[in-house]
Amino acid sequence: MPDGPKQTMTRDEQLIRSALAGETAAFGTLVERYWKLVVAMALTRIADPAEAEDVAQESFLKAYSHLHTLRDPSRFAGWLSRIAVQQCTNSLRRSARCKTAFGCKATPLDELDAKPAEPANPGLTQSQIHFVRQTVLRLPEKFQSLIVMRFVAGLSAGQIAGQLGKRPGTVRVWLHRAYKILRKDLAPFFEEVES
Repeated sequence: MPDGPKQTMTRDEQLIRSALAGETAAFGTLVERYWKLVVAMALTRIADPAEAEDVAQESFLKAYSHLHTLRDPSRFAGWLSRIAVQQCTNSLRRSARCKTAFGCKATPLDELDAKPAEPANPGLTQSQIHFVRQTVLRLPEKFQSLIVMRFVAGLSAGQIAGQLGKRPGTVRVWLHRAYKILRKDLAPFFEEVES
């Protein structure tokens, strides 16, 4: 039976306290629990799956080294998500600087989806996956994070609210707005898949 929001939060808090006490295996459990979420968040910003995994590793390393600064252990996933977003930004900046330093034209952030990830749904073609990814990337950043937390991590609106320190009603409204945008923008995709 899946954990409820309170059970998951309590276990995260216990793992964080153990990790802070020097038990590295406790942090390893957190990595296992949130790896998929962090990689998915990175993939919303960085098209290369290998680079997204590197960003995820950097995010967990940064989280581990700054774990003592986490004020509310029950909001670990939200805190980790913000670290991942910042690590993505840093990675994209490094990549752009590197390309510029070697005489290459820097690639705009919205064109970095050149190498699509391995399909999560084997029934979709690469062009369909690319279309869905581009549609999610056009969402405002706060909506992108919500969609990833909802559909990749499987968090409920209440759990997302707890992680982000927002009211559940606010998160439900944001999710509704994101769904509305996605429904409109993905309409051609649904027609293609259904035919």
